[in-house]
Amino acid sequence: MDFSNIYQRMKFEEYEISEEERAQLTDYLKSAGSISRPQSHAGLLVFCYSSEPTPGNIELVRKFLAKHVEDYTRSAAVTGLYCIWKLGKTSDIDDLLGLLERWSVESQHDTSLAAIGCAFLVMHRLQDHRLSLGLRRLLETLHEEVKRDNDLAVGLFIHACRSAYDNWAVNNGQRRMHFDAIKEALPIYSDRQKYLLEPIN
Repeated sequence: MDFSNIYQRMKFEEYEISEEERAQLTDYLKSAGSISRPQSHAGLLVFCYSSEPTPGNIELVRKFLAKHVEDYTRSAAVTGLYCIWKLGKTSDIDDLLGLLERWSVESQHDTSLAAIGCAFLVMHRLQDHRLSLGLRRLLETLHEEVKRDNDLAVGLFIHACRSAYDNWAVNNGQRRMHFDAIKEALPIYSDRQKYLLEPIN
């Protein structure tokens, strides 16, 4: 199966996969080799968009969060669990906070990008102050690393600032904006509390 083609058709043509295709996809994701194949990224997105978050399905997708899973594929599992299925139990928040803390692991770069975007989305949706605190700490840590010329932190910092602004804009009826430069991210960082939740007294 061409998972990427199916995903594009689902996204732009309102295509619905058949039960036979879903069964084939499920069997593929259950196979041992699926954790190390980049095509599993699109497969996971198709699976999450076309399936309900039943306990069995959630367990299957969680398999792809493991540290030995190919990074691009792992990032799709994060997107599927938190942005598509919108998980938000305490244990889910614990896992998401744990993913944010792994930003400095170079082999989890794509996963970190997905986790940051999902964390801002879930923070606003659930008004979750633990995520707000975790994201504030992450922004401040990344900013310090950017000042130290840590190349790994630069892209994550820009992405985190962009995610902070975008989710705030969506929730406040403002226009989203795209930027990919430090000089554009810094004003967002300087006003970071605006894009997070108010602290609990």
